[in-house]
Amino acid sequence: MSEPRLQGLPRAAEPPLGDAALIAVDRALGELRRGRAIIVRDAIAREGARSWRMVVPLETADAALVDYLLLQPAGLVVTGERAATLRVPCESDEVLLLTLPPGLTTAQVRELGNHWDVDGWRAALGDAVPQAACADALCIAAVRLAKSAQLLPALLVGAVQNGPLPVSPVVVGIDQVERHGQPREDDLLRISEARVPLREGSDSRVVLFRDRRDASEHVAVIVGQPDPAGVVPVRAHSSCFTGDLLGSLRCDCGEQLQVAVQRLHDAGGGVLLYLAQEGRGIGLANKLRAYQLQDAGLDTVDADRHLGFSADERSYAIAAAMLRQLGYTRIRLLTNSPHKLRELRARGIDVQEMESLLAPPNEHNERYIRTKRERAGHLIPESPTPEGTPSKLR
Repeated sequence: MSEPRLQGLPRAAEPPLGDAALIAVDRALGELRRGRAIIVRDAIAREGARSWRMVVPLETADAALVDYLLLQPAGLVVTGERAATLRVPCESDEVLLLTLPPGLTTAQVRELGNHWDVDGWRAALGDAVPQAACADALCIAAVRLAKSAQLLPALLVGAVQNGPLPVSPVVVGIDQVERHGQPREDDLLRISEARVPLREGSDSRVVLFRDRRDASEHVAVIVGQPDPAGVVPVRAHSSCFTGDLLGSLRCDCGEQLQVAVQRLHDAGGGVLLYLAQEGRGIGLANKLRAYQLQDAGLDTVDADRHLGFSADERSYAIAAAMLRQLGYTRIRLLTNSPHKLRELRARGIDVQEMESLLAPPNEHNERYIRTKRERAGHLIPESPTPEGTPSKLR
């Protein structure tokens, strides 16, 4: 690609890091959510189409941008999970670039973003699907951005060769994307707190933290007066709008939340971490899409993978940072998930015990709970009761 093609793209001897990197990613995420194009480039901008790509999320793609990209050497980037759904041989942790067939129209591309049934995708893409090739670092970064924006991880990417850029897109480097995906301790800011009496524990305080990478807000509820010198009971609870707020019967989240608060009160003090990680990290919109797939016969794990996500997109780096800032690093973790225990230990939290937290199943969530036990490795007995038995793990 000649020099004029790169006019307007920022160039720097050294890529910006720290706050500048977070600002660049934040702007890129906002553009993707609005269906606008961004440029993903190498850490050091170079000439040539291979050093940068124009990226448009399939879910929110503007029709004019789709028109433009279909005139370029463009492809469709999907995750290994989505590719497997399309019966393309791959590893689940791969990112693949699918060649778009000639003659594909803008309407067909936008339809792909609206309907995720396998037959519709294969009919539109035709023989292009089996010709998938492993994507490069630029495409991998683009998928990470889509997930961070809580969009479906499927994107149109193009190396612009025909005509000038139709817009002046935000540019983000793969090094900046990597920085955004690796939270530091100082990324979590303690913002405000207040005494908030709870029905299950009147002596409670709420502390709000803000992640300066994406402005997401996470809450610690300190019940009673837990002793930092002791082993503090802790529940790390991911937000669930449908279960926690609406009382949905499709999951056991709401029941677990209420039981956890009662346990912390009965123990004389503890900490509830309420983490902004809706739908195991895929966001509310995608969780509702997964619900539709579950109604069509998939279990919760396969539904998420059908959409292109892993079985669990959550990170517990923020949870560990919250506990350290609060001064509680020796804990008894209220959970059924050994994975959550391992994640917190890997991030420097001394988890001395794991205490099961069970809720009785109902006709709407029995399959969901069974899937967590059989496929996600949760320690849930065949007939769970509200009374969990503490399990000491060393």
